[in-house]
Amino acid sequence: MAELGDHVRVRTDALDAAGNTTAAIGKGFAIGSAALVSLSLYGAYCTRAEINTISLLDKMVTACLLIGAMLPYWFSAMTMQSVGTAAMDMVNEVRRQLKDDDIRNGSKDPDYKACIRISTTASLREMVGPGLLVIGTPIIFGFLFGTKAVAGILPGALVSAV
Repeated sequence: MAELGDHVRVRTDALDAAGNTTAAIGKGFAIGSAALVSLSLYGAYCTRAEINTISLLDKMVTACLLIGAMLPYWFSAMTMQSVGTAAMDMVNEVRRQLKDDDIRNGSKDPDYKACIRISTTASLREMVGPGLLVIGTPIIFGFLFGTKAVAGILPGALVSAV
């Protein structure tokens, strides 16, 4: 009987490995296609802004490349913090509901709608900051410093994110 259990475990391990490999390949395709789309959008920006050449020796371009390279990390930090805040809101709601003896002994159902409401409002509320960062940075830099600044921010963010 032990051999049968080992045989089943080997099969499930193989299936698990195949699933992980498939997921990793899918993520690779998604990242690659996102990088190509971003690169083509950058080309469209340069065409519309009539930018024919970009020099890495230009101080504005170099500074904005570095700023752009920091944006994906700032965005990631903001979203991770947002997840923590939303999770704590959910934990507080679950704690509140568990104080009710009827819920704990099973004679009353928990308020699932309250948890869904917390999750939905937190996800919308917490993504305002990261969304403004991504959308606002090129716009603000474009107005303040011009097209060369945006021509530095965009590839900096692209290369750093990929």
